[in-house]
Amino acid sequence: MSAGEISFREESGQWVVNEVSNQSTGYCPDVSSWPAVAEALDQAGIVRPSGFTHEVVFRRCPSCRQLNIVREEDFVCVFCDEALPWEWNVDRPGR
Repeated sequence: MSAGEISFREESGQWVVNEVSNQSTGYCPDVSSWPAVAEALDQAGIVRPSGFTHEVVFRRCPSCRQLNIVREEDFVCVFCDEALPWEWNVDRPGR
């Protein structure tokens, strides 16, 4: 459903999410996976933010098949300079 990093703090005897991201270079979840994270935190009774506090945008290059992290909305492959798709495509196998 999602993956990433999360940190907690205790506030008035209750666990609260301090930071949460989708940063997982193994699973590379899209930022649209937030609802799965929110649901899990809600079911656990943990106070959470309204979305990822740090969003990581992953894309696979259609030309060289390398995995990229898109920075500053620059959808260009860092390996071969080809344009990266706007839609999440990491589930397509690499080389």
